[in-house]
Amino acid sequence: MKRYLCAMGALVFLGLSARASAQTYYEQTFAPVQPVHWHFDVGYSPTIGTTSQYFQGGWTFGGGLTWQPRPTLPIALRADLDFTQFNATRNLIAINEAADQTQIDGGYGDVIGLNVDAEYRVPVTRSITGFTLVGIGVAHMHVGLTQTLAFGSYLCDPWFGYCAYGLVPGQVEVASGSSTRFTWNAGAGLDFALSDGETLFVEARYERIQTSQPTEFVPITVGLRF
Repeated sequence: MKRYLCAMGALVFLGLSARASAQTYYEQTFAPVQPVHWHFDVGYSPTIGTTSQYFQGGWTFGGGLTWQPRPTLPIALRADLDFTQFNATRNLIAINEAADQTQIDGGYGDVIGLNVDAEYRVPVTRSITGFTLVGIGVAHMHVGLTQTLAFGSYLCDPWFGYCAYGLVPGQVEVASGSSTRFTWNAGAGLDFALSDGETLFVEARYERIQTSQPTEFVPITVGLRF
């Protein structure tokens, strides 16, 4: 009987703690109350695994929204639309030069991704909230390899006031490929309460595109939620 009462007491304590945590989160982080919060973010996205052999780390930016139907519960649904660009490594360039017998000077990979995640939030202090997220999505990836060529063009100097015909460098895409694939991701971050319901957040997430050899990268971003 005593053991039973102790167990019941522990459950009640946990329930009250969870309720208090949710209330603290509700008052400090997202006040005034509204079910939808928009956000935008920007950051750096290092590549990992096999992907790092073909693409260097790149930059990323995006935005989206978080829908929280019950503000007293730290559970939300989040959607993100992001654009990420990577530069090709010398390894990828050399492989394609050998395969196509074509001079290649550079290359890149562009990823446009749409993710839908479940987000769980836990108060850390009165003004800081930690969160984790996991979800699925779809990504369109375009890879292009380029060659620098000289093109004839008129060059004008507005300072001295004359124009002359000359050669200017330009890039031509000599090889390319695109595909749209299923993705999944998981991550974590921190929200720092500002004013009027706005928060500054930092997060890192692991993203995996289901290409023939999985494309893996870890966007590390800073953003504003409002």
